Amino acid sequence: MERERAQVSQAGRDVAISVGATVLGALFGRRLVSAGTVGRATTAARRASRAAQERGDVGRAGDALAAAAAEITALGATFESELAPLQGAAERVEIELLAVRPRKADLAVTRLALAWVADRVVA
Repeated sequence: MERERAQVSQAGRDVAISVGATVLGALFGRRLVSAGTVGRATTAARRASRAAQERGDVGRAGDALAAAAAEITALGATFESELAPLQGAAERVEIELLAVRPRKADLAVTRLALAWVADRVVA
């Protein structure tokens, strides 16, 4: 958004400089209307058109930003409404224990260790 505003500002300055140079050239130049003056006026008109387009881009960017913010708000509300029934659902879940015996083919011994623990100490 800030980039769009900077572009509009720069385009406005470019148009003002171009129009000013064209007017001064037409007033104080050797000929009142020459091919160069007409060319500069055409360029100034193009720059003015681009500046107006940049202002439109800023407006569209602002609209897109507002639409995205509204969508985020709506998604947040939807999330909260769908989350509410799930709150506390963990306490209502019944857990059933099921013993699953591994198959011999699914076992692999990767480390074998021997440990000794003294059961009683004799004095």
